[in-house]
Amino acid sequence: MRPLPELAPASAVVNGLSIDAEGNPRIVLDPHGLAAAATGKAAVVDPVTGEASNTPARDPVLVIDDSLTTRMLERSILESAGYHVELAASAEEALERVKLRRYALFLVDIDMPGIDGFTFVALTREDPVLRETPAILVSSRASAEDRRRGAEAGASAYMVKSEFNQEELLGHIRDLVGEP
Repeated sequence: MRPLPELAPASAVVNGLSIDAEGNPRIVLDPHGLAAAATGKAAVVDPVTGEASNTPARDPVLVIDDSLTTRMLERSILESAGYHVELAASAEEALERVKLRRYALFLVDIDMPGIDGFTFVALTREDPVLRETPAILVSSRASAEDRRRGAEAGASAYMVKSEFNQEELLGHIRDLVGEP
């Protein structure tokens, strides 16, 4: 599914567009927006994604990892804690996404094809719009050199996958962006 283009705003009941197997566009409805419309409650609509909510939207966390399993695990952890989450399968995809909306935090893998996590964080620190968005590096790399490199790139925190602790991750996120 893709968000609607900025030039094509939609009502709170439309979440985005999808292309079917024959190449035809299909509208994807938002169940929260539909419920709000059915009950007559006003909903706040995100201008980029078209998602509707009855509470003011907070910026989502962007999870960037080339591993589908890791992306789904981190998404599950964050959503269970109440955070809104978006996913990117590469740093290149993430760099495209950050042009369209703001994010509360970047949760970034280091070892990815193409642009690695160190470079992604360094690029966001150089950007005047993105430099204030905190980034947490999550990696299988545990050396002091890699931790130093992460700090030099501008990461706010560094977590090693083999030592992964869900509460520690959520603690870092709460410290950096607050409660959901």
